[in-house]
Amino acid sequence: MEQTITLQILGRNFTFQTESAVPDAKEVAARFEDAVKKVQSQFDEKLVNIDKETILILTGLNIASEHYKLEQHYRRFFSRMTEKSAVVLNELEKAMAS
Repeated sequence: MEQTITLQILGRNFTFQTESAVPDAKEVAARFEDAVKKVQSQFDEKLVNIDKETILILTGLNIASEHYKLEQHYRRFFSRMTEKSAVVLNELEKAMAS
């Protein structure tokens, strides 16, 4: 069931519909806000004034990079588990045939 929620990101309110539970959507928004603050803090330390659009683009790229790394890790893990499962299944079949 879709629910309408309002979240504040970078000082702006965004209202949207979500099929996720409201706490899940708020957690996602909080994580995004944390990622934005991390990017902002990198520029605060350098005393560089940077616009919100650039901060959001860099945040999006950071999130996409993290997602890509996790996806690659998952694929390697799944491949290893598939290989190990095949070995175990083969050993079980041998034992049952004996």
